[in-house]
Amino acid sequence: MPNVKHKIITMPRLQSAADDVMDELDEFGLWNERLAKIDVYLVFVGSAYGWQFYRGSGNIEIPAISLSRLSTIFFGGRRVTLRDLLRHEYGHAVADTNRVLIRSRRFAAAFGTPHDSAIPSDYSEDEHVTTYAAQDSCEDFAEVFMFYLKHRGKIPSRFETRKIKRKWQFVDRLCQRIADGKRRW
Repeated sequence: MPNVKHKIITMPRLQSAADDVMDELDEFGLWNERLAKIDVYLVFVGSAYGWQFYRGSGNIEIPAISLSRLSTIFFGGRRVTLRDLLRHEYGHAVADTNRVLIRSRRFAAAFGTPHDSAIPSDYSEDEHVTTYAAQDSCEDFAEVFMFYLKHRGKIPSRFETRKIKRKWQFVDRLCQRIADGKRRW
């Protein structure tokens, strides 16, 4: 049984992963007082890998026992590391704390629909970095953001398609605006 050691998330593992991701955010100049107000919590159980309370507290919750993680262990699928999960959820947090930049024509042009549209699309490896990214534009953004942090801003060759490059460039420009303290385009 693969990934057995990853069935249950513990507080020390969560804190270590969160510290690493916060350092990555800081390296890009994204760690600011708005993002620092978002807490990461370990909760007992959940159906998803984790979640961020968009337009609410903004906090991120990661379940110690996740039905999604258990499903991946027993039935296969793409393994999601704890760091990748936190990068993804912090992508939602960056969107939440920078709504004017996210609710822009630039976002819609890059991702095909406005951020809050909740319009799914058919998965295409030329257009999406993961199958989950096809859920809607906010998940697409969070997945691109996750890979952007993971690869230190350098686009992997497998993502060098016209549509993914456009999304990657949006994330790159967004990070630059935030790092420069800009709240508008």
